Amino acid sequence: MPLMLYLIGAPRAGKTAVFDALTNTPQGPHCFVKGPHRLGTVKVPDARLEALRDLYNPKKYTPAEVTFVDVALPPASAGEGNSFSQLNAFLGDADAFALVIQAFGEMDYQGNTPDPAKQFESLLLELIVADMEKVEKRLDKIDQEFKRGLKGNEAERAVLARCKQQLDEGKALRDLTFEPEDEKRISSFRFLTQRRLLVIANVAEDGLNGAALEPLRQAASAHKLEVLVFCAPLEAEIATLDSEAAAGFLKDYGISEPARVRLVQAAYRLLDLISFFTIGPDEVRAWTIHRGTLAPQAAGKVHSDIERGFIRAETVAWEPLLRLKSHAACREQALLRLEGKQYIVQDGDVIDFRFNA
Repeated sequence: MPLMLYLIGAPRAGKTAVFDALTNTPQGPHCFVKGPHRLGTVKVPDARLEALRDLYNPKKYTPAEVTFVDVALPPASAGEGNSFSQLNAFLGDADAFALVIQAFGEMDYQGNTPDPAKQFESLLLELIVADMEKVEKRLDKIDQEFKRGLKGNEAERAVLARCKQQLDEGKALRDLTFEPEDEKRISSFRFLTQRRLLVIANVAEDGLNGAALEPLRQAASAHKLEVLVFCAPLEAEIATLDSEAAAGFLKDYGISEPARVRLVQAAYRLLDLISFFTIGPDEVRAWTIHRGTLAPQAAGKVHSDIERGFIRAETVAWEPLLRLKSHAACREQALLRLEGKQYIVQDGDVIDFRFNA
């Protein structure tokens, strides 16, 4: 499945505009609707894969993908918790969240002058409150079971109590390290503050240099989070242009590449993801895995039968392959390797898996 990055934010922060900019193409919008939410899948730009495509001229070309979700958050209402609480089950499917922060205009949704740092802290607090509601509800149930003489949940209670203390201090659960067994005990809760976060500062065209974002950057840095500057109207226009027109547009604005390229790359860094490639006359394709994945598990991304029957991974780095232009030339220079089950796949590896059918 593609990486799932959910866009969330305060009303009028421009979340939907950011989604439109990410999913627009020269052929039109590329998205679909799921209930009140919109989903759009974006190809991951990768110059290495494009060069391999040009070298092999395959019938099919398949980059890695990221799916962005424009989350329709309901307004919080009395007795129902905050907006994140009401959508906890849906939000729990996210690999990561992108917090869209309003850094443009003269007025936010509350009628005040936009304060990006304050809005950022408010969103973090809402996520913490949503998780706290889950923790307290489960702890109350366990306590009721203890009073009735039901035992067996002591270990779960202990790890949830640790979570509660972290949340009480206003800290995210992703900053905690859990033992594997404790991680299993809380996995079904799909806590929102365990998700990785990107911060998108949605700016006006005159704010592209990010000069006014220092308070937001400092607030994000305190949480070890990255801030990406993004001008949704400008990016939406770039997304509808062909490559030549887009290059001229970027040059006029003094921009090296579209912000959505940086956003996708930031998402990969955030989740510690890398790509390996498979090539041939039929298809040149990128596969997404977590850094540190062993060769058999990487083979399983291609097909489960390859993982089960894994023998070796014939491997070469993308750079010498492009330079020498063939596996045979790489083999002659001892750059083509046969790797076993303990090999850790590297970013940019070009692999042909050998396996028993």
